[in-house]
Amino acid sequence: MKRSLQRIVHALCLSLTFSGCAAPSKTTNSDPRPNVAPTSTPNRGRELSLDASQIKPMFTELSPIDLPTAIRVAAADNFDIQQARQNVEGSRGQLESTVGSVFPALVPTALFEHVEGTVRTAEGKLIGAGFNTFQPGLAIQWVINPGRVMYEIVAAKKRFYASEQQERAVILETLRLSAVQYYGLVLAQARVATAHQSVTEAEELLRITQVRLRTGTGVEADELRGKARLAERKQELLQALNAFYESSIALALTLHLDSSVTLVPKAEAVPPVQLVRDDIEIDDLLEFAVRYRPDLEKVRTLVEAVAAEKGATWWGAFGPTFQTSYQYSGITGHAENVVPGEGIPNNLIVYPLAANGAFLPNPLANGAFKEGILRGSKQLDGSRDQSYGFHDQQRAGAQVGWRFSLSAFGQLKSANATQQQAIIEAERRLDMVRAQVVSALQASRTNRELIAIADDQVVASRETLRLTEANLRVGTMTTLDVLQAEDAVTTARLHYADAVVHYNQSQINLLASVGLLEERLLTGQND
Repeated sequence: MKRSLQRIVHALCLSLTFSGCAAPSKTTNSDPRPNVAPTSTPNRGRELSLDASQIKPMFTELSPIDLPTAIRVAAADNFDIQQARQNVEGSRGQLESTVGSVFPALVPTALFEHVEGTVRTAEGKLIGAGFNTFQPGLAIQWVINPGRVMYEIVAAKKRFYASEQQERAVILETLRLSAVQYYGLVLAQARVATAHQSVTEAEELLRITQVRLRTGTGVEADELRGKARLAERKQELLQALNAFYESSIALALTLHLDSSVTLVPKAEAVPPVQLVRDDIEIDDLLEFAVRYRPDLEKVRTLVEAVAAEKGATWWGAFGPTFQTSYQYSGITGHAENVVPGEGIPNNLIVYPLAANGAFLPNPLANGAFKEGILRGSKQLDGSRDQSYGFHDQQRAGAQVGWRFSLSAFGQLKSANATQQQAIIEAERRLDMVRAQVVSALQASRTNRELIAIADDQVVASRETLRLTEANLRVGTMTTLDVLQAEDAVTTARLHYADAVVHYNQSQINLLASVGLLEERLLTGQND
């Protein structure tokens, strides 16, 4: 058996070490679950009787609850499950974001510029200017490191799948916790009933002792001993009640119910419930745990995710980056005082009184005189504004480049350490799961044997108490003998209640430890 356990551990460790390039397994979702339930209803012992007559509400009211109701409410309203579902949505969004980074980005732009005052020309001259410019454009940009993006997508997919497994693990743990807490409430109620019965027996013994004292057949020490024992039993009853209320509060917190409402088990009796048949070996249970525990599937997938992230780090440090872009844009604007005045046209500059229209007889002097008139008219005419229509522009470019930095070696070292940490965490989780399976199986076997022994103890102690009380009435036994017999009965009742409840809890823990605990198994919906 020891070699079989070692083979299971080594096989899982190897799968964790070399799982960086493997896709996450879907067996936990698609494969049929093995049936580990007993084929017939075994007789594990008599039912544990419950009595809620002594339970009073803490503040508001009593609310009866049974195990199927507790399981359904926990699955629907538990905060941990709600938070796990939101974590899944967050991982889904991260995956969609990573996949979206593969595609080009659209970059629409719209630039408006107003300049007024003095500007500098390309030659360095300072000139006055005033203009408005509007330039709309649409660009398509694609910047990608192919290797890095590929590994990032793989890592995001695995983290998303890991979050789904974490949700399943939280649901399984919530079902287990709510069922265990329900049986804890059952045990607390049984202890209250036992403590109340002990108080009743102590009161009756004190009454008998006082009667014997009045008739002269008793002693005062017996009466004082009876009063002390009654006070002790009342204290134990109050402590048992307080423990019951604490159990109610813990269950209400798990079920997201009002803690001021006192929960009480609806059942009048609780039988020992076997969920896992006895003929399954520990090797088979450990194999079930490795295959069906969602938290193990989660850590396996996280190891793969970290391995992919290590690859993304390498490609980000040493891989090429490709960049392409295409932009279509246009520009329009309005400039002030940029069109010089035309002045008087040259053909209209003539002297009307002269036959040839000349101002001076000398042609050179006449030309210079007309040029002066033209320039003067242009200065008087001034400069005008000008508006420009829409002009389009297209730009396209592509480049490939590398960026090398000494920081890359530190990043790779950090990524490798993170991967090793994930592997160590997976191995640690495997050890914890193995310990949980072994512990739950051993606890189940122990409490199964304790049920029969405790039942015999209850029968024998009750008969002893009956005979002792009868002997007390005829004077052959003392009050101390009855007190000891009552203590034995109380202890036997508590032992039987502990054995039954702890057996049921250990069966639930065993089923959860191998990853096969489901709501239908606890609510009775096996079809």
